[in-house]
Amino acid sequence: MYKILVPKALKPAARDFLTEKGYELSYLEGTDEETMKKAIADCDAAIARTEKYTPAVIEAARKLKIIARYGIGYENINLEACDAKGVTVTLARGCNTYSVAEHAISLMLACFRQIPQLNNEVRAGHWKSRDTIETHEARYKTFGSIGIGPIGMEAVKIAHFGFQMKILVYDKFVDQSKFPDWIEFTDTLEEMMERADVVSPHLPLNKGTFHILNADSISHMKPTGVLLNVSRGAIWDEKAVYKALKEHRIAAAGADVFETEPPTPETPLFELPNFIGTPHTAALSEEAITAVAMNCAHAIDDLLNGREPMYIINHPVKG
Repeated sequence: MYKILVPKALKPAARDFLTEKGYELSYLEGTDEETMKKAIADCDAAIARTEKYTPAVIEAARKLKIIARYGIGYENINLEACDAKGVTVTLARGCNTYSVAEHAISLMLACFRQIPQLNNEVRAGHWKSRDTIETHEARYKTFGSIGIGPIGMEAVKIAHFGFQMKILVYDKFVDQSKFPDWIEFTDTLEEMMERADVVSPHLPLNKGTFHILNADSISHMKPTGVLLNVSRGAIWDEKAVYKALKEHRIAAAGADVFETEPPTPETPLFELPNFIGTPHTAALSEEAITAVAMNCAHAIDDLLNGREPMYIINHPVKG
């Protein structure tokens, strides 16, 4: 019988699928390195959320054959160690694409319509706030996406077809001829930042994207501009975002991710009424997390039964 290390929050559909296939499930009790090493020592497979699969953890795994990542980011998994150990790593691509894109658009609308501020005012009995808090429509405005992968594409589709927004994209790595003509590509990030009413990065975090939104790039935005981040916290420089919001050099910002997670209540951005934050929940709609969980379960079942799973992202040494 194969043994699989799974998070306690694994959705029932995936748990049922794996147990009905005859797998033994072992639930992860903690995420520190020593606990991880003990937990994974005799497991054949693992479903990984945000806990760190360090070289030491991978080395401690005597029987491990596959890590199925519960999502699409994988900075918490040391791929080199997995390659050397012959451990396959898979991603759950496509399962939460719409959920994350929809969340970006939700943050945009909350910023334009000042939903959190109005909610607070009406709860405090300030009905007259309807005459003093300025709100705006998304319709006909310009949505700028940095990156146009699957999530970025879904977000601009919602913006364009749902709100008749003009679409600008800055992405140096795609074949522009393969995209519809309602998407306009800009040659530089600065041009997109200057022209867009909303700027939303849809990027993986790497050396090239770290703090791509910084004091310089943000300085090109309109004072009425809205800045979003549903990608990774370090895509933007939080200090630069705070300063731009504090000095009203941009109108509002909304984020689902933070440079340090979880953020503390003392995080400076939380002082500002023109900032909206959510707790890294964009990908956690019930529909999305069920699809992600089932993707992981199928990937493990495929590999352990001699079939190649979808979305392998590393090059494990065959043994």
